[in-house]
Amino acid sequence: MRKIILWTALAIAFFQGCSAEFSDIFDEELFVKPLPDKFVYSYFQFTTRWELGQNDSLLHTNLVPRPLAELFYHFGIQELHLSFTYGLWRHESWGYPVTDAGPGAEVWAWFEPTSDRASIDHRWKMLCGTLSGLFCASLSFIDPSNTYEPVYSLRPQTHHFPGQAEPILRYAALPREIVCTENLTPWAKLLPCRSREGLVSLLVPDSIYSSNYHSLGVHMRKLCANSNCSEFQLEVKQTVSVVQDLRLFGGQNWSLRKLFGQGMEGSCALAATSNVYVDVTDNTAIEVSQKPDETILSVRGGARTELHRFDVKQFESVMSKGRRAMFNVAVMDKRDPNVIIVAGPPPIFAKRFILGVGQERGKIVTHITNAHWGALDLIVFENIPWFVPIYLHTLTIRHGNARIEPAFLHYTPGVQRERPYGLEVAFRIPARATVELSIDFDYIFLKWQEYPPDANHGHYIPSSIISLLLPSARNYTSIPREAALFRDSFNATQMAGYFLQIRTESLLLTLPTPDFSMPYNVICLACTVVALAFGPIHNISTKRIVAKGKEASKTSLGEKVKQLFKRKSKQAKENQTASTEDLNAPDTE
Repeated sequence: MRKIILWTALAIAFFQGCSAEFSDIFDEELFVKPLPDKFVYSYFQFTTRWELGQNDSLLHTNLVPRPLAELFYHFGIQELHLSFTYGLWRHESWGYPVTDAGPGAEVWAWFEPTSDRASIDHRWKMLCGTLSGLFCASLSFIDPSNTYEPVYSLRPQTHHFPGQAEPILRYAALPREIVCTENLTPWAKLLPCRSREGLVSLLVPDSIYSSNYHSLGVHMRKLCANSNCSEFQLEVKQTVSVVQDLRLFGGQNWSLRKLFGQGMEGSCALAATSNVYVDVTDNTAIEVSQKPDETILSVRGGARTELHRFDVKQFESVMSKGRRAMFNVAVMDKRDPNVIIVAGPPPIFAKRFILGVGQERGKIVTHITNAHWGALDLIVFENIPWFVPIYLHTLTIRHGNARIEPAFLHYTPGVQRERPYGLEVAFRIPARATVELSIDFDYIFLKWQEYPPDANHGHYIPSSIISLLLPSARNYTSIPREAALFRDSFNATQMAGYFLQIRTESLLLTLPTPDFSMPYNVICLACTVVALAFGPIHNISTKRIVAKGKEASKTSLGEKVKQLFKRKSKQAKENQTASTEDLNAPDTE
């Protein structure tokens, strides 16, 4: 008995020591917001914050996934962002998401400052290869030919101390990347509770990949406490954004069970908090199935938002005293289903397309609309592949017939098969106006090995990024850059403005495509000519002419047949003669 008590005390002390060794916190949040035209936006966020001291190592993790911590340890990263997106976010009618992402795969990282740029390029290549294997994606196709270093559009979200050198940025996008369940499965395995418990159990592949828009994201940053970063906080944020059409579910009423195909048994056991937020702003004609634990009224930048908060931890404690139940939130909309609610447009949105006729020259056009009452200053970042040569002197910014001069411009000419074209242009867009930004390009022929397997489908141009500071927070749901959790955005008024980044559409460009049947015809013709020419020449040059004696002629098959019939006819005549002689013979008796 004493041994059992002793071993129990040792086990409790051991586990207490292990829990005290790691100062990391895991939180899970879900934000659900009804969108106009009967769409629902669901935003999942799983945040892990880990406080590290001077003697702590990134190789000994608890709640933070070790594969992600090793990226910071081996490659010297200060900040990393990765997203896999399918579909297009409709800014004009849906407003702004919490985390914006362009179609396809997008990755950018800040490395620790160094004077050796070659080592940064090597680490960047190794980082993309590691992420490719970690998330089952095609990020290994990222190389210097599609990597760019923006100067103004992307800024780090980490701490910067006076006198400290600027980190080095690398950015790349693969708009052709297809997002599937092979990306979701390894993404979910990085969470503390994997995909078994908590909010992540709602992410059923059938529901996610049948939606109109979905995006997976991993955002990591290293927040240093001092200039030498001896003590810092490692923040890992995994996000999922899903937009679903309620008309596919048979009406305007919705619930978590209906949207994701199942309810939720409870929260993750390792999570400090597990909250579900439902946006009920200006929706007086709806009913929620259960009473919220808290009603939050957030006033931010002149915008008023009302939310219902449901605490999954509290739900578990109540249900533990009674019967077992699944957590579910249902919303019944009592408004007339034939009435279409039209919401006001957000302060700014954009559209992008290609103009031009023929296969010689074209034009990339971006329409940016400012619906705000005042003028806005913004930066447009264009990342053009090397196989789309653009001409800087054709860059024009027009408001009607008036031409707008850019405040500043940063242009990096591309090099074929080595470096993409980069363009960052800043200008002021007038109030209540639509501005057209356009630039000309040429169609070029590629080498036949550089065409994709479905060459006639075309090539993709990554989406452009528009960055600005909004004076108001209308249709704005993003989290402040200095905050970590979604609840930190409530009543978070920022006097300097609200930083916003929106991505436009990715463009599909059909380059001149050669007839790929010609190589087949040429190969067949060449092989035939070589076979016909090589055979006789080889025989003449390798065989020797030798005189042979005259051989006796062999009996042909026809002669053999004639001789056979002759023998048979001769034998028949002999038999007939013998029988005649027998009849004429005298009788000796």
